[in-house]
Amino acid sequence: MSHRPHRLSPLVVAALVAATGAVSVPVAVAQSAGSDVGMVNSAGGGSVDPSSAAAGSGHVGSAGSTESQSLAALGVMPPLGTGSQNTAAEPALPHEDPPVSEVKVVDREGDPLVPDPRFTRLWVSSVAMNRIVPVEVIRSGNQSGPKPRLYLLDGVDAPTPSGWLLPGDIGAKVADRNVDLVMVQGADASLYADWLNDDPVLGRNRWETFMTEELPGALDAELGAATKTGIAGLSMGGGAAAALAVRHPEKYEAVGSLGGCYSAADDIGFLLTKVTVETRGGQLGNLWGERGAPGYAEHDVIRHAEKLRGKTLYFSTATGVPGPHEWAEHNGDMLRFVQGAGLEQAVHACTVKLDRRLDQVGVDARIDYFPTGLHNWGSFGQGVQPMLDTLLPRLGA
Repeated sequence: MSHRPHRLSPLVVAALVAATGAVSVPVAVAQSAGSDVGMVNSAGGGSVDPSSAAAGSGHVGSAGSTESQSLAALGVMPPLGTGSQNTAAEPALPHEDPPVSEVKVVDREGDPLVPDPRFTRLWVSSVAMNRIVPVEVIRSGNQSGPKPRLYLLDGVDAPTPSGWLLPGDIGAKVADRNVDLVMVQGADASLYADWLNDDPVLGRNRWETFMTEELPGALDAELGAATKTGIAGLSMGGGAAAALAVRHPEKYEAVGSLGGCYSAADDIGFLLTKVTVETRGGQLGNLWGERGAPGYAEHDVIRHAEKLRGKTLYFSTATGVPGPHEWAEHNGDMLRFVQGAGLEQAVHACTVKLDRRLDQVGVDARIDYFPTGLHNWGSFGQGVQPMLDTLLPRLGA
């Protein structure tokens, strides 16, 4: 069933108002050219007029602002920890290990931060990246017989434990579902892609090869062969999940994304890709080369959206308009607050563009537009349950 939004007036944000009501921060929306945006809630019911979502409806900034100008005006950079908000201490993981000659599970461990008895952290050797990769698993409560598998990709900082576990609490949400959840760690700022070159800071990134060629066999040996497979992600991982699905359509039957962007070729997508890589110390040229190089088109979900045909799809985004508790939750950190608003406005525009493209090529999807939320787990969390409710039945879970 499609949950596409009603087409209403263009989304504009008149002000981001702190919870005290005393601080008003004007922000120009990062909008796709000519986008008319409406919203439905996670249950798919009704529409919300964007003009009522912010104090004082009306347009802000030049009507002719481009996507890149709108984002640049915000000074948008992903805040440290965006996509995780996991405050637990994270172990330092080496970019390289001694030479790896075989893909296999080399170790297993628990984690006191994740007391769920179904949880295991596997250490999987990758020949492609010559490193040992931590892979977190929540096993199905039903240990008998084959079962489906859902991969869940994190955001830019790929925390350990996964943000899906803390604060996402994904284990509790699948307590009665017959599915194995798999969360790959250590892919910081990588877009879960195969890079052209090794990076001095981010190391050797061959995540697409690891995800599609190496990891499935190692997991089959550990968990049993999957009956069906899905993939989903949030923020950086959401765009990556969709990109992996269009590049390997035979591997995934269900695809989900919370707050993702789906093209690195347009202005918004390119800028988000650039800041994702460069704010974590990487060099963008080592990813796919300079802007316009073939890799940008090859990984463009918008361009290849027809390859999602026949899959069960779920996408969601908020608006960047703060909810009533956002200011307090950010502890009055204005920079982080505005960055989170700008980022969510950007991914909102990305989602609208994907929505329209899916309409053009006749591919059905559930797409939820939440009326408030910044780019953080407060927004991502709104989409987790409806995403699971949409994807898991397709997987037989």
